[in-house]
Amino acid sequence: MSDHPTTYGGEPADGGFAWDDRAEIHAKDDGQGLFDGAKGLHEGSFLEMVRLMMAMTPDERRGHVIQKLGDRMFTVHEVEAIAARPDYPG
Repeated sequence: MSDHPTTYGGEPADGGFAWDDRAEIHAKDDGQGLFDGAKGLHEGSFLEMVRLMMAMTPDERRGHVIQKLGDRMFTVHEVEAIAARPDYPG
């Protein structure tokens, strides 16, 4: 699920997350669009944003998404699943 190329020198990627990629927390229905980059509520690494969302109450969490570098958006359900993974370093 990394935003980086899947191969280098013909070797497959490890298939893990790029935890250090830049990411932002957005309101779930902020409209995206041309000024989407200015609508971020919090920014940091993907790992930091997952930690921050998981620190929210479940009701707060439902109103947010994580937008990761490369325009990949993670819903609350995806964030919760990532935080439950055995390889989650949070």
